[in-house]
Amino acid sequence: MSAPASVPSAPSPSSTPTGPGTPAVPLATSLRQRLSTSSGRVLGVLAALAAVFVVFTVLEPAFISVDNVSEIVVQSSIIGVVALGMTLVIVTGGIDLSVGSIVGVVSVVCATNLGSWTPFGTIVAGLVLGGLLGLLNGVFTAYLGLASFIVTLATLNLYRGVAFLYTNGTPIFGLDLQFRNIFAGSILGVQNPILILLVTTVVCFLLLTRTRLGTYLRAIGSNPTAARQSGVLVQRTTVLAFVLSGVLCALAALLLMGRVGAAEPITGTGFELTAIAAVVVGGTSLAGGRASIVGTILGALLLGSIRTGLTLLNVNPYIQYVVTGAIILVAVLIDRFVSRRHTR
Repeated sequence: MSAPASVPSAPSPSSTPTGPGTPAVPLATSLRQRLSTSSGRVLGVLAALAAVFVVFTVLEPAFISVDNVSEIVVQSSIIGVVALGMTLVIVTGGIDLSVGSIVGVVSVVCATNLGSWTPFGTIVAGLVLGGLLGLLNGVFTAYLGLASFIVTLATLNLYRGVAFLYTNGTPIFGLDLQFRNIFAGSILGVQNPILILLVTTVVCFLLLTRTRLGTYLRAIGSNPTAARQSGVLVQRTTVLAFVLSGVLCALAALLLMGRVGAAEPITGTGFELTAIAAVVVGGTSLAGGRASIVGTILGALLLGSIRTGLTLLNVNPYIQYVVTGAIILVAVLIDRFVSRRHTR
């Protein structure tokens, strides 16, 4: 008599599927591997950041001044907030190319209506608008089955067009000082953009590492089929990731409005490239499933430091695009190498 055929069992919480025909990896082992990889990447970014500070300080001693370092952090806070939202999308295996255009739309809509909405109403309306724009990206991606790259490439242009149509291409100046003080003032000597960045970073870190939603986001990026079989509402969770990205883009738009005291349809142009660079440099995998909130912020600071250093040295500003592109390529190559090493 032949032995009865074995019945495949449902995936247990103690194991993490790695693909068809691949033995399950114990969850504890998988988490240790990811923690080790993320920690190594964070240390690598810290080392790169330290090296950048040393090099630019030698070339231009004013780089290490308190005022300049504070300015680097303030400038990086805006792209850092956008990059945090990008991290929540990329960890699911998606991407959001429309982040800069969302910043532009929120900026001009809020600036135009600031006088009638009051500062508090403008902040609420801006965050809601950003969430709705992210919702549109998420619905088209999750429920209509379109690739997030294509969807957000389309909305990148669509949202930017809306921003120009809304203002007829005219910049808006002279924003209310009370509103500006909320985002450009300081508390106990610490500038508000830095405090907002710190709070946002802590919230995103806790969300991704200490909540069920964070577990679901990483599970979708690792293996959406297994996540769905385990009871994860993949479509709804994916939409939520894009909504959060939109809200954080709106927060960045408010920060930028407070800093410059103006808004225009081209606001946020190129933010998608810089945000992706910060995310990838910080150790988040473009394939999804692995992310580092701390690494993302360090990546934003690294890019901001390089940009400021090149500016102090009077280097052609267009070279910054070349440097950013090169950094992305190097970071992707490192990610590919690390991923292959851990799958052997």
